[in-house]
Amino acid sequence: MKGSAVKKTSTWVICPLILTTLLSFFTLISCAEIKLGTIPTPPPKAKLRIFVNPISDQRSSRKNWATPHHKFKKEAYERVRRVLGERAIYDVVSEEEVRIVMGSKEPMGWQWEKNNWALAIEAGKRLHSEYALIIRRGSDSTEYFQFVLINLVTEKIFKESTDMTGESHEVWLLTYKSSLNKIFHDANEDLLATASRKGQIASKELAQTKKEIQELIESQKDENKKLFDTKKENALAHEMIKAPEKSKEKEDNLIVKVPQKKESSASEISKQEKVAQLEARLAKLMETLAQVEIVKKQFEEQRKKSALLSKELAEREQREKMLLSKLEDSSKAPPVIVLASPGDNSKTEVSFIYISGVVEDEKGIKRLEIFLNDKLLKTGSERGLEVTQVKSPKRLEFKERVPLEKGVNQVKVRAVDSDGLFTDKTLTVHYVKKRKDMWAVIIGIDKYPNVRQLKYAVNDARIFYDHLVKYNQIPAENVILLLDQDATLTKIRSALGTGLKNKAGKDDMVLIYFAGHGATERDTQSPDGDGLEKYLLPVDADLKDLYSTALPMGELSRIFNRIRSERLIYIADACYSGASGGRTIGVSGTRASISDAFMDRISGGKGRVIITASGANEVSTENDELEHGVFTYFLIEGLKGPADMDKDGIVTVDEAYDYVSRHVPQATSQEQHPVKKGTVEGRLILSITQIAEDS
Repeated sequence: MKGSAVKKTSTWVICPLILTTLLSFFTLISCAEIKLGTIPTPPPKAKLRIFVNPISDQRSSRKNWATPHHKFKKEAYERVRRVLGERAIYDVVSEEEVRIVMGSKEPMGWQWEKNNWALAIEAGKRLHSEYALIIRRGSDSTEYFQFVLINLVTEKIFKESTDMTGESHEVWLLTYKSSLNKIFHDANEDLLATASRKGQIASKELAQTKKEIQELIESQKDENKKLFDTKKENALAHEMIKAPEKSKEKEDNLIVKVPQKKESSASEISKQEKVAQLEARLAKLMETLAQVEIVKKQFEEQRKKSALLSKELAEREQREKMLLSKLEDSSKAPPVIVLASPGDNSKTEVSFIYISGVVEDEKGIKRLEIFLNDKLLKTGSERGLEVTQVKSPKRLEFKERVPLEKGVNQVKVRAVDSDGLFTDKTLTVHYVKKRKDMWAVIIGIDKYPNVRQLKYAVNDARIFYDHLVKYNQIPAENVILLLDQDATLTKIRSALGTGLKNKAGKDDMVLIYFAGHGATERDTQSPDGDGLEKYLLPVDADLKDLYSTALPMGELSRIFNRIRSERLIYIADACYSGASGGRTIGVSGTRASISDAFMDRISGGKGRVIITASGANEVSTENDELEHGVFTYFLIEGLKGPADMDKDGIVTVDEAYDYVSRHVPQATSQEQHPVKKGTVEGRLILSITQIAEDS
């Protein structure tokens, strides 16, 4: 018995030691320093660069979330890009850049929050961002979301939390977007200050560059004067050679002065090159500064809108309180209706709207009715259009689709309570149909007589034409279709540079689509910085003489500038990589990158977007099973409805690009990645789905 007691005592002593040792071991592992990578400094931009980091608390991982973390993370990125993309003043850091800096290991939630978000701040700085946006989900007694916006320079932090317990998916999405908008609204002054700071930095660099250019010019003037004096002395020396009394010593002096002229000439060339470099830098700084001013203006407008919205919300809240107070004081008060969207007296180019809002009544809501121009459109059951299983609910949230008639539409929402009392809420919506103001040029070439032929470029052009004319009902007279032998250089230049220029007005939309070969040739003067000029090949192109038989991208940029329309989309299912196969012809074995400089040169201008089928050193592939180019196949598929992420019946340029960016790499084993460049104000509609048209 005694021995047994000793053994038991020793066991009790050893177990805590083992537990302590294991706890210390795991603590050391979890506290190990997280190594961060680096990425090259991106080109200067006026937009505010934001590092987005979705995280799930460890406590939340024990709860069986319907959405796993990796899917939550992907959806969070997409929602942020969608919300911030509407403002065109933010640049969201790509997930690929985040992976390079963070590596494969994903830190835990407490590691991010430790030391007042020190890890997020350091990661954001290494990503060359101005702000870090943390989207955090968690649960203790309730399910919650938290948004944390951090200024990476001042380390000032803005927070917004919301309780999501028991909310429906629709309400959850509205609350999510509202919270995201609110945190940027709260931080608007800070965001504006950061944009102003970027402008001040650009202004200082601009002044310094001007000073350096002036100093070089002044220095060049001094050297030119010295060179002139040297030439004058040399001329006198040559005259003295002819004279008999010229001494040998003067001849030696003459020989010495000749090389000095060459040295001055070399110095002059070097300084001219430096001046040219500085002038190029000056031009970029001026462009950046102009963009900064645009961004600042947008922030100012956003601040004014936010202030006005806050005032309206405060007034609405006051009215609601008064109405609720009357409801409490009276046993028979009518329902209260608050309409969230659309705004009264709004305008739309789409044939329908979604009307959403909230109805409240202390006695319970019996029925909700919607009228269009005094005609009853939809009546709910005796329980109304509820979002709850409770009979005659006291609170009812609704979102209903309302088709519009051309011109002025009076939309009325009527709520009837259990006592038979009702309230009407009316708003006006103007449906301005502008689809006839769309102009397009569609080009497809398979049968090149002097170049390797393609299989499905004509198929791609035809299906794109059919989508515009038959599916979206764009008038056929507004669309020029050039196929094979009709797609000569002369006809292409005429259709783009003359036809579109003369027809498209400032408020119209212009769409240009090209499916065919692209090509490159050496050009040291290329403004893209890669030593190559890019061409689109018409049917009569000659690879031995691209300059006179093909359409250079620089010329395409000039054609864009001739078109007055402020809404222009250029889509090219071609490439310029020089890689074998696909829709590209490489000249002299060269490879070209679709650089930012090249993309900016083509997409310059207000509301102008270009989308190309492939990225740098990639080919635009054709697929025999699809009988189309892979890019165009998925583009048309997305435009018919699948790309409509928010299910509002329209497909925007951003939605279409998101769709092809996901499906084209999958279909080509990650060998082809579409590229988009350019910005627009608001949403740029590329297609209206069949669902919307049927209504």
